Amino acid sequence: MKRFFMVFSIFLFLFFNIYSVTTVAASKSFSEGFYSPKDLNLMENVNYTIQNVSPSYDSYLIIFDDSERTQQAVRLEPNSQPHILLPIKHTYKMNT
Repeated sequence: MKRFFMVFSIFLFLFFNIYSVTTVAASKSFSEGFYSPKDLNLMENVNYTIQNVSPSYDSYLIIFDDSERTQQAVRLEPNSQPHILLPIKHTYKMNT
């Protein structure tokens, strides 16, 4: 019985590790302008990742709340590493 349990445990461990699926969201590119989370189809209270894929230009992202106070400002250098944003609310506006 002990041997059966051990073999069964190893089988389950291998079975669930073989069929792991990596999920990746489709990336979107945006130009200059003001955007709302609704325009970008962003969900509320989710941490999103941003990245500058331009090989030669800096990118700036400023997030304002509904009172037009700055909530987050990010400067991304060319070919930057991904940067995690604070959770976004539907009343926020983003300037790129």
